[in-house]
Formats: sequence, C-alpha cells, structure tokens
Amino acid sequence: MTPSESSSPVPPPSESAERFALDFGDGAMAGWRWRKPGAPKLLFAHATGFCASGYKRMLAPLADAFDIIAPDLRGHGRTTLPADPRRLASWETYGRDLAAALDRLNGLEGAAGAGWILAGHSCGATSSALAARGRTDVAALILIEPVIPPLSVRLCATGPLRGLLARRLPLARGARARRNGWPDRAAVLESYARKPVFRAWAPGALGDYLEDGLVVDAGGGVRLACAPAWEAATFAALGFDFWGAIRRTLAPVFVLAAESGSTLFRGAAGRLVRSGASVQTCSSAGHFIPQERPLDAAAFIREAARAAGLG
Repeated sequence: MTPSESSSPVPPPSESAERFALDFGDGAMAGWRWRKPGAPKLLFAHATGFCASGYKRMLAPLADAFDIIAPDLRGHGRTTLPADPRRLASWETYGRDLAAALDRLNGLEGAAGAGWILAGHSCGATSSALAARGRTDVAALILIEPVIPPLSVRLCATGPLRGLLARRLPLARGARARRNGWPDRAAVLESYARKPVFRAWAPGALGDYLEDGLVVDAGGGVRLACAPAWEAATFAALGFDFWGAIRRTLAPVFVLAAESGSTLFRGAAGRLVRSGASVQTCSSAGHFIPQERPLDAAAFIREAARAAGLG
C-alpha cells in the first residue's frame, strides 16, 4: 500500500456517529456507532490504552457502506465493565468480551445477514482474532498491526515467570509510570502534542483520542480513562494463542502491517501468508496506522471487505 494521503486532507468525523452501550449485567460496553441499516456489519476494536473515539477519522469514511460498531474495550473509554488489573491474565478476556458483544447484538438486532466483519488494531486486532475463533457468523477478519507475541514470551506470561515479565516488560513499565492527572483537557492536548509519537498523527486524531481517553476526576481535573495499572496489566497479559485462533478462524483473514516498528516480527508475516491470510504493508507508516494514515487504513478495510464478498 503506497502513501495516498499527502494531498488528501482527512475529513472530520461524520456527525452521524452516536454513542451506544451494551448491558453486560455487571457493567456496560460503550462506544460509538455509525448506523446504516441493511449494510454489512463491522465491529472494530481499538488498541491498548486507546478508545473507539480515537478511530473516528478512519471509521467515519466507511459509514457510507457499513453499519459500524466501535466499542471501548474493558478498562477503556466509557465502558464500565469491571477492570481489576490483578485479574487480567490474558487477552482472552477481551476476546470473550467481543464475542459476547456479537452475541448481544445478534440477539438485539438479528444476526448479520452476510456475517460480521470483525476488525481491530493492535490489541484490538489480536482480540478480534480470539473472538472470531470457530464462529460461523464472522465473514471476514481484518487485522491492522496485530500483536503476536513470540512463543517464549507467551510461555513466560502463562508460567511462574509471569510476575517477572509484568515487572520487566518495557511497555508495562512505561504504562505504570505514566502521568495520570492534569488540570484540564487543554493541558493534556498541549503536553501530548509535543510528544514525538503523536507528531505523525493526522490533524485532529489526537483530539479524537482524548475525547473519550480522558475522564473528569473528583477534583475537577482530568485523568486517563484507561488507568495506567490496567494498561500495564494488558501489556503483560500475553498468555494467549494467536496462531491457534487463526487456525480455527473460518473466515478469510486480511492483515495490514506497518513498514516501520511493526508488531509483525520474526517471520510472522510469512507465517500468516502460509496460513492463507492476505498481508499488505502500509509504506512510510508506523504502528499507529489508523491515526497516522486514517484514509489508507479505511481503504484497506473497504478493499478487504470487498475481497470477502462484503461491502
């Protein structure tokens, strides 16, 4: 996939987006919805520490062709499901939540006629693969920069070294040390806009992320909706079998990888191709493709859905 956005301004998110919440009994899964009755249903899951609002500039351009549901994962955004970091052992938790969301939506709205398009970015991509495992109502699995831990890391995450992994893993350590309090949203935006990781993002994408990525605290200031302890626990909860999920996925699989800093390493892309997946690379993009190149990411989702006979 070649760069195409340098001459194309990213449009603001569609005003047709609306909030939704699914009752899970012990809390609610919240997020954003672009309704298009009769269109193929697309469920999109976000990355660790993010929330659905941070993907509006990618998802809004797809609202002409898809009925889009973008939930906030447990412990993120506006979702109120219990999130105790001590109990998060694996991303299977997220996979089960997404599968439960599909079941609830099928019950409330009827099964998707042609089947669900299940998609996600980073943790959300991997969790979507876990949710799609063995389901006959998933017609396409679209993964942007899925996280695929090496076997050695997975074994550490499920064995007696799990605590050591959680303490030593750089991403988890960084999350635990993350600042979590500001006087207002403007202060966060000013601070984050200076960070190198956000400079490559499309205009407006950082503001979209902060829309639901922050919550007002008791003192009137703001804090992160995804608590640093939960984010750290997520980064360390790598005891899941991604390849087993891919083997058991009945739908065609489409993967978009970053050219630099990709989570697809040590032959993962080749192994995906050998498993039957279609893999593309987004040139000149890093791991945050949906925020850096939202239109290219949207085009990839649209093309993958068409290849699967949807959209």
